[in-house]
Amino acid sequence: MRAFIAYPGTEGSFSWAAARSVFADADYYGCSSFEETAAMVLSGQADYALLPIENSFAGAVLNTYRILENGALQMVGETLKRVEHQLLGVVGSSLSDIRTITSHPQAIAQCDEYLKTLHGVRLIPSENTAISARMIAKNNDRTVAAIASREAAEIYGLTILKPDIHTSCQNTTRFTIVSKLGIPLGHPNKASVVFTVSNEVGALAKVLDSFAASGLNMTRIESRPIPETPFYYFFLGDFEGDVEAQRLHEAMEKAKKHTTQIRLLGIYPKGILND
Repeated sequence: MRAFIAYPGTEGSFSWAAARSVFADADYYGCSSFEETAAMVLSGQADYALLPIENSFAGAVLNTYRILENGALQMVGETLKRVEHQLLGVVGSSLSDIRTITSHPQAIAQCDEYLKTLHGVRLIPSENTAISARMIAKNNDRTVAAIASREAAEIYGLTILKPDIHTSCQNTTRFTIVSKLGIPLGHPNKASVVFTVSNEVGALAKVLDSFAASGLNMTRIESRPIPETPFYYFFLGDFEGDVEAQRLHEAMEKAKKHTTQIRLLGIYPKGILND
């Protein structure tokens, strides 16, 4: 039986390409938002959802962590996708025609150096890179361009006005694969947790000591603001290597006394780069 995969965006998006790289023989369903993508799995309409969780240029994707924090979905795998942005226009347009550029806010941010060279051009954020490409193809307006992938150009019959406009050639997005069942898609050698620390001296150090004392190799820690509570932060931690579930849960139990909240997001196989 073919798996049903939900992803944010539409055909030609980076999420779509990442989903196809992991699930080569599956049915794919594009969603209008991260929340709708997750809801497809929660309702049983999809087996897995694929969501961007971290970008090497822009950092953590907070919307995905908000979805994971409630514990209804668990990380069961991941994949990495190189992000290469193209400036797309309708057939017959040229760079001199462009007065408006539309794309996802992160795509716009990831092309900031090139966009600074354009004068008199308005930038309009959208829900998704491929949705922007589809929109300008439908409207057939020579004054409007989109930042999207080469695949989007091919799918929607657009012209690449300027190739590879991304600021960093190493721009890579990490996508998490989530499900309700929490069964890893392969041998698990990575785990992710999210936590907030108590208001006490050395609380963060004590949490990290709890993990270190259990022999867990923390390979990443990042703090991000809590939007609903100004100037308070939550921490994201990744572990790699021997992340046996029982040992990880014991370490989290030790750390709990120094946190206000701590949650395991999943134990899963480490992803590889899919160009």
